[in-house]
Amino acid sequence: MDGRVELSQGAVGIIDISGGAIMKAYISSIFLAFGFPCAAALAVAGAIGAQAPPGPLPGAQPQPSPSSPANPENERARAETRTTIFGQWKLNREESDDPRKKMEDARGNSSAGRGGGGGGGVRIGGFPVGGHGGNRGGEGDQDRERTQSAIAPANSLTLRQKSAKDPEVDLTDDQNRKRALFTDGRKLQKPDSKDDSYQEIAAHWDGPRVVTDEKSPHGGKMSRTFELSSDGTQLFETLRLTTGRSNTPLDVRYVYDAVSSSGTPPNQ
Repeated sequence: MDGRVELSQGAVGIIDISGGAIMKAYISSIFLAFGFPCAAALAVAGAIGAQAPPGPLPGAQPQPSPSSPANPENERARAETRTTIFGQWKLNREESDDPRKKMEDARGNSSAGRGGGGGGGVRIGGFPVGGHGGNRGGEGDQDRERTQSAIAPANSLTLRQKSAKDPEVDLTDDQNRKRALFTDGRKLQKPDSKDDSYQEIAAHWDGPRVVTDEKSPHGGKMSRTFELSSDGTQLFETLRLTTGRSNTPLDVRYVYDAVSSSGTPPNQ
């Protein structure tokens, strides 16, 4: 033996065979073969750790989804929809016509041109109408009061029909006044001048709409048309009549929102 021993992994060393020399040479060769790669790996990992903050890497923060802006269309989409005019309805003042403005427009703003006049003002169905007094516009106080009563909208109303073939359509307002609209041309009961809680009115169907055939307080023609909005969430009441001694035409439209069948009747 020449004193050279072949070690694993190709390492060759000249050692003294006596004692534990062979074992020392074997351990040294393993360190040389694996020590440097491990040290290099640890050095790289340490460099990465020095660059990153301690702890796990933060993930992307979830962004809250933007809420849909509130608008009448979104609100109406959640409202109760109907296929007929029947049911309970509540007046929507914001979307309804202002009868004061309509009356002034019909009279050519004659009230504004005369400077207002006396009185503390009157209201038509909750809408202010302005001062009154004297005999302005060809109308006295009694005539104006009758006109106001005819024009005033209900705060809430209910339309009912017993069956699809029933010629009677009942309209009840928030004052518990009942208007029986008859569509078969029958002879009507004359209204009681001392009791305004019940009245029979001639009417007819115009497709899905019901139209009344009435007389204005001055004896002219007057009608109310009740029709459903295209989306089924509102009821439109269109009032057509003539005002004043000159029989000036006047159109006023009131808008009612559907009241859920599970909701309580509005008290206003």
